[in-house]
Amino acid sequence: MKLFLWLCLAVLVYLALRKSFRANMPPSNRNQDSANTSQEDWREDQFVQNPSAKQVESMLSCAHCQVYFPASESVQRGNLHYCCAEHADIASKTS
Repeated sequence: MKLFLWLCLAVLVYLALRKSFRANMPPSNRNQDSANTSQEDWREDQFVQNPSAKQVESMLSCAHCQVYFPASESVQRGNLHYCCAEHADIASKTS
């Protein structure tokens, strides 16, 4: 009887893992026969880079609160960079 329960548990775990794997597959591979597509092909395809993806942007630290933010969002006062105009104003008032 215990062997039967362990066997049922193993089947349930297998079915749950299989379902979660299929949910993560790209839509183009879901309808194809599993004999025609290997898991290795899918894993290689998922790491293909998108040529229209943004380039990596440098990060700066706010001179007031020390939070990191993208350089394109920087508010610069003198040689210091701030995350927002409020922090730049606070720093200029205290100087």
